[in-house]
Amino acid sequence: MKESIQEEALKVARSIQKPGQTKEQTKLIAQGIAKGIELYKKQQSAKARERDKARKKALRLKQAEMSAQAPGKEDMVFASEATDWGVRGTLILGGAIFAAIACIFAASSFAGWPVSFGPFTLADWASLTTALASVGLSGWFFYKAFKSRF
Repeated sequence: MKESIQEEALKVARSIQKPGQTKEQTKLIAQGIAKGIELYKKQQSAKARERDKARKKALRLKQAEMSAQAPGKEDMVFASEATDWGVRGTLILGGAIFAAIACIFAASSFAGWPVSFGPFTLADWASLTTALASVGLSGWFFYKAFKSRF
């Protein structure tokens, strides 16, 4: 590395050599050019290290800021497929349960079967309202299970 710098410096010194200049003077000029090149390379390396440190510091600050804004967000980004299907499975199960409830209340209303809770009997309009609410909840659960990203 140093030899290539010295050879390059000697080429530059010869290219700018003045008439009547001795070889010793040319060698001294080449040494000065080589020192200048080495100093320039050291300065550029130091600047590159400082830029890298500043970039890493900015990246750490950005990550810390993101963690403060949305705690647990990176956990959701790096969630495994098993966790995704665990959430989806739970939503599908909930949707199925509400669909079953809707079917039971709708069938009881249309068949004329009374729905009783202890001494209380549910009116037909309340049974249909419960069926419609259950259909809505079931649809919402299924929608969340299949259209949302986790």
